[in-house]
Amino acid sequence: MSRNANGRRGLIGVALATLMTMMLGVQPAHAGTWMQVSCVNPDGSAAPAEGWTQSISVPADPSGIVSTQCRPGAPMVAELSALTAAPPNARELLIYQPPAGSTLVGGSVDVNMSADGYGNAGGGSAVATSELSEPSLSSPFFRCVAFFQTCGPAPDFSGVVNLPSDAQGNLIAAASCPSSTGTSCDANAKNNAWALMQVLWAHTLLSSSVSPTGSGFSGSALQPRVRGTGHVVFTASEAAGPGIYADAVAIDGRTVFSATPNANGGKCVPVGTDSGSGALMFDYQQPCLTSEVLDAPVPTRGLPDGSHELALTVTDAAGNSSTVLDQAITTSNPETTPTPSARGTAHARFVISWRWRGATTVLRSIRVTHLPRAARVAVRCGGRHCPRLGAHATGSRRVSGMLRRLWGRRMRAGQSLLITVTVAHLRAERIRLQIRNGRVPLARLLH
Repeated sequence: MSRNANGRRGLIGVALATLMTMMLGVQPAHAGTWMQVSCVNPDGSAAPAEGWTQSISVPADPSGIVSTQCRPGAPMVAELSALTAAPPNARELLIYQPPAGSTLVGGSVDVNMSADGYGNAGGGSAVATSELSEPSLSSPFFRCVAFFQTCGPAPDFSGVVNLPSDAQGNLIAAASCPSSTGTSCDANAKNNAWALMQVLWAHTLLSSSVSPTGSGFSGSALQPRVRGTGHVVFTASEAAGPGIYADAVAIDGRTVFSATPNANGGKCVPVGTDSGSGALMFDYQQPCLTSEVLDAPVPTRGLPDGSHELALTVTDAAGNSSTVLDQAITTSNPETTPTPSARGTAHARFVISWRWRGATTVLRSIRVTHLPRAARVAVRCGGRHCPRLGAHATGSRRVSGMLRRLWGRRMRAGQSLLITVTVAHLRAERIRLQIRNGRVPLARLLH
């Protein structure tokens, strides 16, 4: 596992890009994963040690040391000190408990371990141990024992240990003096300790099968004929797990918005991405909020007017995603033709609603404003294979009726709609609307 990482801004962007590829569609078929970082972040900065507790067995080592306090260069420690003899079966423990809603399924820890102490008395003996274990396993998965080369060329080890992927429960890092005969550890200390466990950092991989939900949907995007950027306001929740990490908006299957809605004071900002699992890495046991009100923007400008499929997806920090809303909306973003700036020219404005798919464009509606009294409006089609659009009328009432009869007409890319407005004693206003492939027609004034 790499200890190097890019800056947090870059990590957010990479993390979002990774998550967005997972977000649209059905619920995940398997549990998502996320990683909690303890003591040292991948970039070398300090991380808290949330979820870690310390414990001392009975009988206790009178000189024993156990502490979950850590930072770069100062690891967590469990030590049977050589200042006094360690009583038989004395144990100093560092215990990591996964947060509610998540299960420990792997990861790694960077440790310094030694187990050189022993004792002999009255036919009995004791040997020091330093070990990593999980309660669900029948024996420690990594162990150093005095006199045995079980973790290195000597009963000492320094390096990264991978955690088992098939065990659950807590992670325990312990230094102890096992004895079935009542013998203390009182000889052969190393670095002033009979047994020593130091945790420099821990990357605990966690599994969560809880997916987000959404409720209480409202907002302008759910009203008929959405214009510009609409909004959907709703409550995103997660019963347990690492919390709400991202929301996304898709229109007709294409993502048009995605973001982390709430950084939770920085806790919901990943400190890295695990190179092995691809899981996002966080410093805290509850990195993101489990419930929050979201305001998702729905940008409709540039879409064909009419019906579209709107889908809202929420993803938690483990990558579990849910499409919480999937319904049809209607959009209306009529285009207004440009107005001539020259004096002595008619200044009518045409408000046009279009719908297009590929090379075909439908004139859904057209109306005119600022039309001078007694003005004459003529409309025709230009280009090959044009439909018969030749029409003209004089006076606002007749022009409105003429324009209404054009509603629903279909045109093809490469053709153009030509509108001419003439008024006595004024220069004619001429507008060309170029039909394009898969895009809103381009309106230009002709001189």
